Amino acid sequence: MALYPDMKIFIVDDDIFCLSLYEQFLRNLGYTNIISFNAADDCLSEIKEQPALVFMDYNMEGMNGIEALRKIKAFDQRILVYIISGQENKQVAMEARQYGAMDYVIKSSLSPDKMAAIMQRVEQSYVPLQKAGKRSFFEKVKSGLGI
Repeated sequence: MALYPDMKIFIVDDDIFCLSLYEQFLRNLGYTNIISFNAADDCLSEIKEQPALVFMDYNMEGMNGIEALRKIKAFDQRILVYIISGQENKQVAMEARQYGAMDYVIKSSLSPDKMAAIMQRVEQSYVPLQKAGKRSFFEKVKSGLGI
């Protein structure tokens, strides 16, 4: 079950069936804050919402997944990204990792068990964002003193 059920997750795929399937896998694991997009441009226009995780299809009309990955990482390195593709392509997998993707996943291998394993790995890397202004007095004093 999800350690961080309210972790913000974006799913980007131009295949509506895949969007629904991945979202259902995540909801079955206990995640509730999931937003789906049909195109990378739509996702990027909402990236200011700072998702913790993005599942990004590689092959889409317009911008491909690697181009979107590069823009996401330029916006915020902390956003975790998985590239998902219908074809196994070692070159794309290497490029995805080179630009900061956590991994490259083949669509046909994505099952409820595989999604659970992915999310377990994500939760090990996930650091919830601190809300500005929500620090305690002690934390403010420590940071002001450089401690």
